[in-house]
Amino acid sequence: MKRIQNVVAVLAISLGLSSCVIYESYTVTGNPIGTKKGVVKSKTGSTKIDVSMKAAAKKGGITKIGSVDTKVTTFLTTKYITVVTGE
Repeated sequence: MKRIQNVVAVLAISLGLSSCVIYESYTVTGNPIGTKKGVVKSKTGSTKIDVSMKAAAKKGGITKIGSVDTKVTTFLTTKYITVVTGE
């Protein structure tokens, strides 16, 4: 019984340490941040979702990009989020 508890504990710790979040923010255009916001997200298990800056800007009706935020979360599956702000 003790051995099973040790194996479960090791698996739980390994699973917890295997997750990863990468968050990046860019403001390289020199344009103001603006009031509009466009967000695109990937769905779990989907490989044909466009999470580019262009797709997020189009979704938010943005023609001048002020900043871009990207977030990649990996925990059993990988999820992508792109947020674009501007005018």
